[in-house]
Amino acid sequence: MNNVEVFLASLRQAAPEQAQMIDAQADMCKGEPLQLLDKLMEQLVLDKARLCQLWADSLGVAYVSPTTVAIPTDGFEQLPVDIARRVVAVVLSALGDSVTVAMADPLNTRQVESIGKILGKNISPVFAHPDEIRTVIDMYLGAEGNIAANLQSVCAQLPSMVGAREIKSAADVTDLVESRAIIELLNSIILTAYRRRASDIHLEARAEDSRVRMRIDGDMETVMELPRAVQLTLVVRIKVLCHLDVTQSRLPQDGAFELHFGVLNTSFRVSTLPSLYGEKAVLRVLGSPLNQSLLNLDTLGFPRSTLEAVKRVIAQPSGILIVCGPTGCGKTTTLYGCINYINRPDLNITTIEDPVEYRLPDITQHQVNAGIGLTFAKVLRSILRQDPDVILVGEIRDLETALIATEAALTGHLVLTSLHTNNALQAVTRLVEIGVDPYLVAPTTMGVLSQRLVRRICQSCKEQYQPTDSELAAYFSGWQGVPVTLYRGRGCPKCFGTGYSGRVGIYEFIEVSEHMRELIMQRQSVALLHAEAERVGHRSLRYDGLKKALAGWTSLEEVERNTLPDVGYEPVAT
Repeated sequence: MNNVEVFLASLRQAAPEQAQMIDAQADMCKGEPLQLLDKLMEQLVLDKARLCQLWADSLGVAYVSPTTVAIPTDGFEQLPVDIARRVVAVVLSALGDSVTVAMADPLNTRQVESIGKILGKNISPVFAHPDEIRTVIDMYLGAEGNIAANLQSVCAQLPSMVGAREIKSAADVTDLVESRAIIELLNSIILTAYRRRASDIHLEARAEDSRVRMRIDGDMETVMELPRAVQLTLVVRIKVLCHLDVTQSRLPQDGAFELHFGVLNTSFRVSTLPSLYGEKAVLRVLGSPLNQSLLNLDTLGFPRSTLEAVKRVIAQPSGILIVCGPTGCGKTTTLYGCINYINRPDLNITTIEDPVEYRLPDITQHQVNAGIGLTFAKVLRSILRQDPDVILVGEIRDLETALIATEAALTGHLVLTSLHTNNALQAVTRLVEIGVDPYLVAPTTMGVLSQRLVRRICQSCKEQYQPTDSELAAYFSGWQGVPVTLYRGRGCPKCFGTGYSGRVGIYEFIEVSEHMRELIMQRQSVALLHAEAERVGHRSLRYDGLKKALAGWTSLEEVERNTLPDVGYEPVAT
């Protein structure tokens, strides 16, 4: 059988109920396999990733979506953009003398040989959908390489658009916000955030100028500096996209908008806030393809024992699982990983969120809107009248929500939620401290997971080193004289010189034992709860962080920044 026949056979096996339609589309697209692939995507035979995987399998190569991986900065320098467009290919990674290249036609030996000659290396071709490759190329062209040109164009248009008057308010730039130059400048900034894997974009006004900063792998980095008038224009442009009041700059405003870049469809949550020198706007990237690929418990970096314990808890028909940690530590991702793991057609799963960060099929999701009185507590109370099996409460913020959530768990529902606490044990006592009676907390709380996100060492420039005796004494008591190998990143083009690329979670998990329930009922201190947790095998956040440092996932510096030393717990007053 040829490649298309192998592909069709796999399709019929994967979707037998649609075999007739598959054959009909194959007859219409004879000799054009990629056209057939697109038609099957339009007909929703299977999701895009599954269809592309089956086609790649029929070719005997791997499938990689270039929109979900970090493309090295020097990839386009090695393979010029005009050539990449012509052959529909993009460099994904390099290791020694071998380069992985995503291609729309990976079996085209002439193209593979040509790319090999250009790069001067051996080519390992993988399949990627041509639309994904073109999107990544456009992302590169529309990102850092074009920011300077777009900024220059905006600055050149400012005098002619506003005349001689001084720019002081949004009214002075209303014409400019619809100009192609400002639209492309904002797009360039957003595409740069995509390429740099940023979770937030900050547009900040300063005394003499303004700047754009991005939170990349948890750290803030300055990307560019702007004239004050340009920053004001960008803020007004964002307000237009969010349908906010462009004339109001003295009060905070919140909004959201969506942008489409090729196959990338991304939502942004926007917050504007007056500051001393003008409005600051912050864009939170929601539901990007990079994040969507993380919604799998098995890929989040859990220790094996923790993963098994979490799965054991969420397999229960009722009770509460609490995920805790500071803002931006990945709590929502973990909660949705749990939802993905337990989701099946016979369950009614409902979520209450502020905002809805991931949009998943077959799950009813609700957006909180405090402005019209649609609070967590009000939505949760109504959900309980709609026969739910599993309820995801994005965050417990007040006593009313906490009471309804615990009562729901007590009456046969599985509740997944989050709390802002420093560690897992504090989450157990926090519910009691905010007013929930211990007789509700003790029987309903099944497990508490505390987590942080630390930067992952870049795999392209990772190197080994031997820690000093002082480092061993500080982190590994009693290991002095023992040969220990640790890791760090030198910095390379792929990680933009930081030595880190991406992030990985570190975790501590407490599965509530019967004796711990008794202690909660008696309002005992955190110190006693900690002693009971250690008795049943509890390991701290720092312990998991140090294990990941020894395994080469992260560095000692990251563990130090994100965890506290393992010291005793002070008793909490009852």
